[in-house]
Amino acid sequence: MAAQQVPAPRLEFALPGAWWQAPLEADPDTRAQAIAAFVRDRYGRRDDLARTRAEHRARLARSLDEAVRAGAVAMHVSESNDGGIAFASTLTEYALPGVFGTNPAPEVLADRVVGGLSSAAAATGAGGAAGSAADAWAAFAAAGGVAFSKGESIVLRRVVRRGPDAADEAAAARQETETNPGGPAEAGPDAASEASTVESLTADYWITVPGRPDVVLVSLSSVLGPLEPLMLELFDRIIAAASWRSARSLRDELTAAR
Repeated sequence: MAAQQVPAPRLEFALPGAWWQAPLEADPDTRAQAIAAFVRDRYGRRDDLARTRAEHRARLARSLDEAVRAGAVAMHVSESNDGGIAFASTLTEYALPGVFGTNPAPEVLADRVVGGLSSAAAATGAGGAAGSAADAWAAFAAAGGVAFSKGESIVLRRVVRRGPDAADEAAAARQETETNPGGPAEAGPDAASEASTVESLTADYWITVPGRPDVVLVSLSSVLGPLEPLMLELFDRIIAAASWRSARSLRDELTAAR
């Protein structure tokens, strides 16, 4: 009998305040019902807000569909912080199994993530020709990228900023997503959907999985671009507070269903 493959660990987030977890694994009808309930709770039933509710439902549905197609395993939309103040942020987690080879060493995985970003930037004209690993790291740092440790993991953070009327930049980001082995770089539903009218930012965190040749991408987005230092501090704290938990195997799923 073949040995059962152990699923990769998943990140568990200790999110501040109230967040809505999008039902990514549900069928389209169930997702639509959940979106409608979330929007109704947020905007109420007033007739003068009917158009706002419809637009928000459409944006959320589009964002969830795109996240599912891109391989997202979790999405959380902020409702308010611990003080009850909305801060318009979205967290999306992507699993990237097998994308960066079979070597589980965090340093090797980090090199390959940075190399992938460099190659993607070169392919889209956003950077120079891809060169050595040292060149890739230099370009990553020059673009504001940072690396830091989290327990046994290495975390790579890249920040993407979009100003008002950033349709061209958003299109370029979508093109990079399609060619970038590092994973999606889209802002979340509340951030990307309003990027044409307000300043927004997305912080992408590539995190090596301890003891495995895998990387997880966590994208945190906000339309509060002018508050970038505060938002990045919040996002960094969310990543720092996240913990690894064992993913449930098929046997666990079947046992829980009994």
